[in-house]
Amino acid sequence: MQRRIDLDGTWQLAWYDGQRGTQPDRALAGLPDAHFRLPAQVPGEVHLDLVRAGVIGDPATGVNALAARWVEEMVWFYRRAFDAPALASGERAWLTFDRLELAAVIYLNGEEVGRHANAFYPCQIDITDHLCAGENVLVIGVEAGLFHASERPSEGYGMHYDCKLTKRVWLRTVQSSFEWDWSTRLLNVGISGDVALEIAAGVRVDRLVALATVSDDLRSGRVTARVFVEGLADSPQEGALIVDVAGSPNQAGLSVEVPVTIQPGANRLEATLDVANPELWWPAGHGAQPRYTVRATLTVSGAVVAEDARRVGFRHVRVNQEPHPEAGNYFIIEVNHKKIFCKGGNLVPEDMIPARLDRARYETLVDRALEANFNLLRVWGGGVYESDDLYEICDARGVLMWQEFIFACAKYPTTDPAFLADVKREARYQVRRLAHHPSLIVWCGNNEMEEGNYHWGYEQGVAHPDYALFHMVLPIILKEEDGTRYYQPSSPYSPDLESPRRADMGDQHPWAISDLNTEFHEYRALISRFPNEGGVLGPTALPTVLSCLPEGQRDPQAPAFPQGYKTGGGAPGEALRALAWDTHENASTFGGVSSAKNRMIEKWLGRSVLEMTVAEFVYWAGLVQGMGFHEYIRNFRRRMFSSAAAIFWMYNDCWPAIRSWTIVDYYLRRTPSFHPVRRAFAPVAVFLAVQDDKVKVFGVNEGPAWTGELRYGFVALTGGYPVDATRAVTLAANSSTLLAELEVAVWEALGQTTHIPFALLSRDGRTVGQDVYFPTYYKEMAWPWAEVRVRHEGDKAIFESDVFAWRVCLDLDGERALPDNFFDILPGVPTVLDWPTALGAPRVLNVGNG
Repeated sequence: MQRRIDLDGTWQLAWYDGQRGTQPDRALAGLPDAHFRLPAQVPGEVHLDLVRAGVIGDPATGVNALAARWVEEMVWFYRRAFDAPALASGERAWLTFDRLELAAVIYLNGEEVGRHANAFYPCQIDITDHLCAGENVLVIGVEAGLFHASERPSEGYGMHYDCKLTKRVWLRTVQSSFEWDWSTRLLNVGISGDVALEIAAGVRVDRLVALATVSDDLRSGRVTARVFVEGLADSPQEGALIVDVAGSPNQAGLSVEVPVTIQPGANRLEATLDVANPELWWPAGHGAQPRYTVRATLTVSGAVVAEDARRVGFRHVRVNQEPHPEAGNYFIIEVNHKKIFCKGGNLVPEDMIPARLDRARYETLVDRALEANFNLLRVWGGGVYESDDLYEICDARGVLMWQEFIFACAKYPTTDPAFLADVKREARYQVRRLAHHPSLIVWCGNNEMEEGNYHWGYEQGVAHPDYALFHMVLPIILKEEDGTRYYQPSSPYSPDLESPRRADMGDQHPWAISDLNTEFHEYRALISRFPNEGGVLGPTALPTVLSCLPEGQRDPQAPAFPQGYKTGGGAPGEALRALAWDTHENASTFGGVSSAKNRMIEKWLGRSVLEMTVAEFVYWAGLVQGMGFHEYIRNFRRRMFSSAAAIFWMYNDCWPAIRSWTIVDYYLRRTPSFHPVRRAFAPVAVFLAVQDDKVKVFGVNEGPAWTGELRYGFVALTGGYPVDATRAVTLAANSSTLLAELEVAVWEALGQTTHIPFALLSRDGRTVGQDVYFPTYYKEMAWPWAEVRVRHEGDKAIFESDVFAWRVCLDLDGERALPDNFFDILPGVPTVLDWPTALGAPRVLNVGNG
């Protein structure tokens, strides 16, 4: 069996800036050096070590990320001594680093033994000829990549201005760490993964890959187990690969044994096993998630040399792109022959320092996604290949994963042979690592680079240097290493050489409505077949906004947007507060107090952000964002399955932001838009639309046929229902059903600023879904003053109003799992929420018209 000696733990850390600090010759000295003054945790990251040592503040706080820029400009030396056993005859040894950030030179006992500059696949170095029996000294010189890419060209690669210094297209690490509108620049540096000494003789096993497929009739499954090994002997070795599959009690004891011959060098050993009538794996909300354990045992000459296991799920996945009867093609993800309307958000790196992520954080992120009625996360191409922990959690809970290769919004230099070879190693490693996960249903080549080819002038400068990577190299790797999943070269992407902006085929990023055009009522007309990126800016939770500001300047009654620093006046410290605000503010269309972000609030509400307190800003800006998300989701869900997704930008944050695109912020708090999204994604929902001079009522249902009661009509904002109808309805299974219609002419006669259409679905007296429809900017509505009455009876909270109460807010902190927030109350119709005593007394903080 292979032996593994763990080298994680406390190392020594030193720095060098080219003049000062620990010079390389001193770093390589075998004896302890006084310049190694800092302890470092491995796995870890240099910023985290410096925070622990009190050298810098947490980069997530205030302007600390700006103050810590010097960290990425240094060369850092890690050092530790370790004892190694004497190698027996025929044994070989390797150093393995699961993740290095980023450009590293590895020294053992004063000699260079290897180099590595890719955070997306491990570094493995054969050190057989350098390892000593007894004590060894290991030194890693590592830098964030600025020196590594310093002589590489940047012109012509379509990079933003802020990337001309960092040259991110040459650096294989988290692309958003070089700064995005929602993320500061913070280049990770350090040993971010496990480190080990591995020793093997005869055979070295690299990885087990398990693929599970199911037949078209869903009655039989097949497991393919591949074991990648290196033959260390000079001649072939005979052995056996034994594969066991365990899962359903009805199928215990499934096993196959195949003879194998291990040739010197790289080998791919394979065995297949058929599973009759496998239990099927389903997305969340559509069924259970049974999984089977695939265990592979490799023997050589009758002796076990390696054993490993993976958990797989049997599901049949098809991306239906058949012709649409109106125009273009469908784009529907079908699992086990069932159409799945995909609901979710874009997942960005969960921390700007991925080394501090743990399984508990991933668990909470998935919990929040399921709480919001998600069934899919799109892993965006500017972030990371997501962790084993996250994939295992999504496997267990039925959250589908769309995983992109990590390329985004630029042109990448794959005409450089060394860069291309490195990227191919990265891709092959990641496909093998993730192949067994049933939650992974789509591989995508990149984010928005096909968009750039068509519409951003990517024929200028270095013309299409990476086109073959996405259209040939990656598809070939996927065919060789997986072959069971849908792949498309980019997102958005339209087949048949059509523009990726076509709405009637492929997937879409409907950004025509955004920070530059905040008319989010325009979502109502979009026909996008599979929208998987588009969003509305809004604030994070109130405590998160306050955490971005300096100590002593977090008073929610202080003006949200200080102006003194712009004119040279202002109270002491106001400039720092303004700088902190701007640092954590979203950079999209950044323009200070006159930015489009603030004009959106003024346009829709008629309120000036400059006159708000911080708490008022969180409420009002959150209200607008939630309304925008509701419009996005409502439009696409009521078109089910002409449109087959409502995936928005974005789900989470990588650091504390004052204003972002998210419904869950960096501290895992629910933002004000969380509950509007949760309601819009409910399995059974009711939505209103205006078409052909009619107000139409749609019932959306993801489960089996549903029966209940529909109440609909027009409601006066001041109270009263001049048109009020009730009928029994049946919502067809897994579809959108037109339930009723109203005449727009009747609405116009009543007055469109004093009356609005409403629809309410209920069953057994309990409201299941509710919707209202506004024809114009909210500031133009004839709002009455609303006073909400609330009482707590047993485990229920009851909210009532005599007039229409708009966006009732119970909480701005986002930490409690409330049953609802930012909801509407119809006149005379109590809103009844489950409210256990542990939540405390219910109270209303804000009402949009109160």
